[in-house]
Parts: sequence; structure tokens; C-alpha cells
Amino acid sequence: MTERNLHSLARTVKAGTTILEEGTAGGGMIILLAGRLGVYRNGKKVGEIAEQGAYVGESSVITGQDRMATIKAETSVTLVRLSARQATAFLGTEAAGKKMVKNIADRLEAVNERLIEQQARIDELKTAMADVLAGVKGATIDLDGPTDARSVAETRRALRALVNRFGTGRYTARRIQA
Repeated sequence: MTERNLHSLARTVKAGTTILEEGTAGGGMIILLAGRLGVYRNGKKVGEIAEQGAYVGESSVITGQDRMATIKAETSVTLVRLSARQATAFLGTEAAGKKMVKNIADRLEAVNERLIEQQARIDELKTAMADVLAGVKGATIDLDGPTDARSVAETRRALRALVNRFGTGRYTARRIQA
């Protein structure tokens, strides 16, 4: 299939259109000519595809498995939709095979970067949680001991400081704002 033939199959879809649906039978693939696609897994956006000539849905063609993601047009999109037979023939060409390997390597790199970022965030949250628990433990110890108005006030201040440092709202002497 030549580039000229591909462009003769091009069509434009409007923003918001679902192009491929997660969990459905594969069958074919698309080639993005212009625009931006959103990639969704379990209803959550996990990526975007905006590279002219990018293949989408080729994994299902190769593996025969159901679609792994939902693909939606984020903008007006010009694409070529290939049937399973057309996609198989197309992917069998040397140039398409090289492009597919590059696409898969790029996607793997992006996933690895997200995993690294998420692990760093998890580490930050573990440290923050340990600090919160240590603060709560200290406040509990303070309240278990002899309590006078001053020690209760100090404990309240320590708890307010914890909420204000790690919470999403504000805790003042009179109220907690979420």
C-alpha cells in the first residue's frame, strides 16, 4: 500500500469521537495523519499521540487480543483506518515494521518514565505519612500524660501544624477547612 493510496483512504473525525474502544475485538488499526489522540485505560487518560504517521491499534492486529485502550480524538483528527487484512499487509512491510518497533520502544520509554515519577511520588508520600504518624503519636503521648490547659493547647498547635503541613485544607483553632 503506497503513501498515495493511504492518503486516499483518509477521513477526518471531530474532537471527542471515540475511535477505538478498550476491551473490544481488534480487527484493524489506524494511522494518524493530523491532530491529537487521547489514550485512555479504565477511563483514565494515560497518554496522547500527536505524531504524524503514528500507528494505533497495531498491537491488536499482531496479537489478536482485544484493544488495550480507548482512543479518542482530542482535536479534529485526520486518520486512515485499515481493516485487519489491510493492517496485516501494511505491517508486513519493512518500513512499517521498523516504525512499529520504534513506536513500541517510545511507548515503553514513556511508561518507564511514568513509573519512575510515580515511584518518586510514592517515596515522598511514605516519608510524609511517617512524619504524620510520628506527629500523631507524639500528640497522643502528650494527651496521655498529665494534661493542663497549656499542654492541651500545645498538643492542638502540634496537630494544627501537621494538618496544615500535610493536609489539603487548613486547620485553625476554630475550624477545619477541607
